[in-house]
Amino acid sequence: MHKKNRAVALAAIALQVVSAASVAFAAPLPRIRHVLLLSIDGFHGVDLANCIATATCPNLAALARHGVAYTDAYTTRPSDSFPGTIAEVTGGTPRTTGVYYDDTYDRSLFPPASDCKGPRGAQVRLTGFLDRDSTRLDGGSATGLEGNSAAAIDPARLPEVLIGGRCRPLWPHDYLRVNTAFGVLHARGLRTAWIDKHPAYDILNGPGGPAGGPGRNIEDFFAPEIGAVLTAGNLEETGAPARATAGLVDPHESFSGSIAAVQLYDDLKVHAILEQIDGRDHTGRQRVGTPALFGMNFQSVNVAQKHAAGGYLDTRATPSAALRGAIGHVDRSIGRMMAQLRRRGLAATTLVIVTAKHGNGPIDRTRLKIISNAKVLTPALDALGPLDRFHVADDVLLEWLAPGHHAQTQAVIDSLIAQQAAGVDLGIGKFYSGGELRALFGDPRTDPRAPDFILSPRLGVIYSNNPRKIAEHGGFHEDDRHVTLLVSNPALARRTFASRVQTTQIAPTILEALGLDPRRLEAVRRDGTRALPDLSLTGRR
Repeated sequence: MHKKNRAVALAAIALQVVSAASVAFAAPLPRIRHVLLLSIDGFHGVDLANCIATATCPNLAALARHGVAYTDAYTTRPSDSFPGTIAEVTGGTPRTTGVYYDDTYDRSLFPPASDCKGPRGAQVRLTGFLDRDSTRLDGGSATGLEGNSAAAIDPARLPEVLIGGRCRPLWPHDYLRVNTAFGVLHARGLRTAWIDKHPAYDILNGPGGPAGGPGRNIEDFFAPEIGAVLTAGNLEETGAPARATAGLVDPHESFSGSIAAVQLYDDLKVHAILEQIDGRDHTGRQRVGTPALFGMNFQSVNVAQKHAAGGYLDTRATPSAALRGAIGHVDRSIGRMMAQLRRRGLAATTLVIVTAKHGNGPIDRTRLKIISNAKVLTPALDALGPLDRFHVADDVLLEWLAPGHHAQTQAVIDSLIAQQAAGVDLGIGKFYSGGELRALFGDPRTDPRAPDFILSPRLGVIYSNNPRKIAEHGGFHEDDRHVTLLVSNPALARRTFASRVQTTQIAPTILEALGLDPRRLEAVRRDGTRALPDLSLTGRR
């Protein structure tokens, strides 16, 4: 969808939902004791505007009536799930956090199970690959659903690091270069919890804690594996009634490949949030108190945007029936959370933040072009010979060259341009390399994690082996990065903030809301990240 058209849609929500409010508060804001952070993965700013304008998301609309809607909010570049989520709880960009993608590369590490022998350089997979058994909802661990989900991580699948002459697996929480809001709060004795889609989200604990096991800054960490296959056992684990799972059993499909199944998956996580609001852990078995910071990500919209049966109908981002149903399902889930907060008397002291790790594109399906990884992209990179050490591609391409070949970056880029000129369509849009890459993403000559170059393809190009996929994320286009951001509390008056903000600003906002100095976050200090504007939150403690 063209930016001008989206601006019209967002103006509509400003008129219909926010009207002419000129102050941020309807009443004195009480002391905030809890922050509920919700990521509706894939949810663009225009999606919120459209569903409120068409009265198809009444619970989100209710939040907007008592909240600040940031209508020009952008997630990270790359717009992948891991840097996107990490930004929200650290305040840092990939250059600062050291996490560029969910599947990435580090020139200083050793491959898994290598005993730190042989050449340095390791692929770092922050995906279901780390699970003991990624086909199972519990990740292959008996405690994957009932305890800390990071127990499902198989240490033998982790990259290795040499420290003080000792070789050990590097757990995700220690891969992150900066601390997180969870770590800051935990150190202050405040309870923390988080729910996500892979055990590898252990990374959100941040560095510190045990070197040989799960992090401890998130006291209640629940991450059922989204890539689990649709066996009868996995479906039963969601707790859904038999009538809801009828016809879904398919050992060749995963929860992330089925719109109906992914809603059951989200329901499992919503149930856990309701338990936490009620003051219990995610299992409902232990009364521990409602966390100071907690939340989850929704996958239903993300899957419906990518699925051939879903997507959008036009350039105005009118959702298909399947996508509209997914948005409605998420909206009802949020309604259940808000009702539970009210029943528990917590609504007034809870700040609710609704955002997205990433968008998905293209919204305009006429722009879609699938370029096969196996048949086009990989052969093009193979033509570079041994220079291609590692690459990852969705609707962006990140390339790490073999050690000692940084100086050949431009020659590699020229080779890819020449291949396209010769008739091999690589979807080339813009390359980031040299000084521009160093300014935005770090220097590959000194940072072992920084890619040698990044290719942002034309809008609509997706590198994939799945010809049925109709959208993806990771890239730099508006469809990838322009996301919903809504901050709500009953004491907030309706307001729209139309200037550009970043999702990195969520992290300092969380700490400020809970009365803590945002500069306790290392990335906030390094990047100079400010809390979101137009909010006057509680004093520090």
